[in-house]
Amino acid sequence: MSENLKKSWSGYFQIYVYTLIFFGAFFLYSKHNVGNDSSLSDWLINYEGGFVRRGLIGELITNFSTMASLKLRDSILIFQLFFFISYYFLVYLFCKDLFKNRLIVLAIFSPIFILYPVAEIEVLGRKELIIFMIFLSYLLFDIKSFKVQFIYKLILFPISVLIWEPVFLFFSFIFLVDLFVFEIKNLDKKFYYILLSFLISILIAIQIYLNPFPVENYNVMRDFLKKEFGESCYMSCGFVGQQSANSFSELFRMFLEKFKLIYAIRYLIIIIVGFFPLYLLSIFSRVNNNKQVLFISKFKNLFFPFFLAFLPSTILYLVMYDWARVVHISYTFYLLAFLYLIKENFIELSKQNVQANYISKVPKKIFIIVFFFFAFSWNPKVVMVDDVASKPIYATPYKFYKYFIRDKF
Repeated sequence: MSENLKKSWSGYFQIYVYTLIFFGAFFLYSKHNVGNDSSLSDWLINYEGGFVRRGLIGELITNFSTMASLKLRDSILIFQLFFFISYYFLVYLFCKDLFKNRLIVLAIFSPIFILYPVAEIEVLGRKELIIFMIFLSYLLFDIKSFKVQFIYKLILFPISVLIWEPVFLFFSFIFLVDLFVFEIKNLDKKFYYILLSFLISILIAIQIYLNPFPVENYNVMRDFLKKEFGESCYMSCGFVGQQSANSFSELFRMFLEKFKLIYAIRYLIIIIVGFFPLYLLSIFSRVNNNKQVLFISKFKNLFFPFFLAFLPSTILYLVMYDWARVVHISYTFYLLAFLYLIKENFIELSKQNVQANYISKVPKKIFIIVFFFFAFSWNPKVVMVDDVASKPIYATPYKFYKYFIRDKF
């Protein structure tokens, strides 16, 4: 791809990201006072009744709301807008110079990446925004720096577990990046140091799962929200009081009550299609000849190492109802980690394989048609029972028109 084309796609991506920020900010504003919005309920969880999973951000927000004399929902909106805009801006900075071929174009514009939360308003503003921002900022700093390792491994990654505890299942992508950055060639001291660097985060996750929130503590938190802010503890907030054992078996039992084979088939297709350009990039890539990375260098391509990093996240399909979120989160970690390794020249793409690929060989007009069909004609919805949504390129502006224009004039 020529330099002019790289600049063109970077320009298109800038418009794309700014457009998503524009619509996303308005959608966050439009729903922040909706009484039953599921994306907001998770932010209500706090420590008033004692330590509880996902309570850190809610504790900060309730204190901020009290000190600033703001309505709790207004405070939540401020936090959501800050993390949403900051994350999307960082995504643009990270990706803007990476449009080296058509497969990367398709991978970055995949509808299960940054388009998904804006296209599906119910997901917009969930706590994974903070998780993504922490991971992406890690990739933007000098990872080898002792200060960076100290701040992220001992502070920010443990904080991410306190924000959304299943994030530890995605640490495999961070670990994979670390293997490259620290040039781990053997199972030596450096390898075990990297493993140990995640210990605090893992111990916090274990602590959370071994210590469910007692009902009496939940009642204190629920009454606090009602008395101080007039808010009901519903959906995600209410779930921490309903889940008696906080156990895998309990969640799995709830999953089995709703599961049907057709849902698994549908989401398998969503994963295959949404990940397809990224899968091809993994197959066409290999460890740079100047690098030797443990067992990874022995593989002909990067597909299997990334597949191993992806596997832990599949556990979430057995305990979560909102499968599309799992797809979105796993894709985001996979894509950002892969692009980082490309960006820092830890891995290289086989130009021969990329150029010989049928996507690279089709005429420009045909590629544009394929691009629009792939990127803008579909997106997964939210929960596993939902069918695939269509035409986000039309549906998103229409939602904006419906919420902000049609009812105002």
